[in-house]
Amino acid sequence: MKVTIKDIAAVAGVSHSTVSRALNDSPQISKQTKDKIKDIARTMDFEFNAGARSLSGRKTGNIAVVYKASYDQFGSSLYISQLFIELRHFLERMDMDAILLEAYHPETGASNISRLLNQQKIDGFLIVHDNITRKDYDSIKRSCLPVVQLHLPPMYCHKEELDYFFTDHFLGGYLATEHLIKKGCRRILTVLSNDSDSDEYELRTAGYRQALEEQGIRFEEKLIIPVDCTYLKGYYLFNTIPELIANVDGIFFQTDIQAFGFLTAARERGIRIPEDLKVVGYDDAPICESTIPQLTTIHQPRRKLAELACDRIIDLINKRNNESRIQEILFPTLVIREST
Repeated sequence: MKVTIKDIAAVAGVSHSTVSRALNDSPQISKQTKDKIKDIARTMDFEFNAGARSLSGRKTGNIAVVYKASYDQFGSSLYISQLFIELRHFLERMDMDAILLEAYHPETGASNISRLLNQQKIDGFLIVHDNITRKDYDSIKRSCLPVVQLHLPPMYCHKEELDYFFTDHFLGGYLATEHLIKKGCRRILTVLSNDSDSDEYELRTAGYRQALEEQGIRFEEKLIIPVDCTYLKGYYLFNTIPELIANVDGIFFQTDIQAFGFLTAARERGIRIPEDLKVVGYDDAPICESTIPQLTTIHQPRRKLAELACDRIIDLINKRNNESRIQEILFPTLVIREST
């Protein structure tokens, strides 16, 4: 079997990142440790990774994955945490490490991006945050470090200036609503997060509205309900808007976590889903297959987003294919389960 960096790390009794840095002659690793690891690699007939070796501009072996504070909350983090796992796995295959950090200190508001730039700890940025300041984007540009935006477009930087990979959230909202209509629903409630700092929910709602209008179903503003992105808000929806729920035949939850709470409450109240009410979520969190009933949802292509973003940041570090920007919008898909 082919020897890997992790095999060498196990023999050397160090982390795989230490092995990677030693083989790349990183100044962070002592000469003694480098010599030991290289001897082990030779003994094991290790074939040095050509992709890692070609990282001529690499200094640290670290990529900063920048996220927003709200993703630390359980509900909002369901999708993002899975995306981060995918990013970490793809980077590790390329012998790189991910440094996860909030863009801004939660108490002082200080920029962690500026701090990393000053400390010269990283070789590039993967930004999963739509509210980075123009000042920080300009600082990254002056540093000549590569940056890739993913998941959401930036609010304070023209997206045309960046390499990016986004999900088509308008299409996601459209697909969810279209499916409910095809299942016979004619009065459809949509429940979204009240995160006013992000336009992903605005896009999903626009897709919801377009699907209604194309089928000749009257759009009703009162059927758009913004609440916190939590399990409990979904659970207590029966108490919050009982009359609305009693008069709809379908609900499009714009996050899975809200739908999870609602499904639990519905079961406790004896409401049959999908017979009495059909429910669609959004994100396709792994737990969707474990709910009762299993949740129909919109799958965000998190694995593909992570793969494309990681491939691109490595190319930019290597100064390969950097003559023009790579900018892609990925399509979400409908995953049909028992709730519809």
